[in-house]
Amino acid sequence: MLKRMNEALEYIETHLTETIDDKELERITGTSIYHFRRMFSFLSGMTLGEYIRKRKLSNATFDLLKGLSVTETAFKYGYDSVDGFSRAFKEWTGLKPSEVKQSARLTAFPKLSFQLTIQGGMN
Repeated sequence: MLKRMNEALEYIETHLTETIDDKELERITGTSIYHFRRMFSFLSGMTLGEYIRKRKLSNATFDLLKGLSVTETAFKYGYDSVDGFSRAFKEWTGLKPSEVKQSARLTAFPKLSFQLTIQGGMN
């Protein structure tokens, strides 16, 4: 199951600038989207929507550093307006998107992966 969860994360990662297809996540994980969301929340400690939002904003930070405009970045990551993107970005980082290049303190959120580690079991 961990392999399927990681495949789902890879799908999400490669489609951050597009619509994430729930049916594709169901196909990859072999479970309903409801159960996938519950498993994801249980394993990661955050909702799937929160994870996707943080990954989009993290990637947006790097796009802004590379010189993409705030408007281009907002629409690239699916925000309906520049104002909505700017509010979400400021709430997440504490910075306005236009302040990214001047800041020495940036926020990033790395991609998750699920692993199983077994320890103990010996006298």
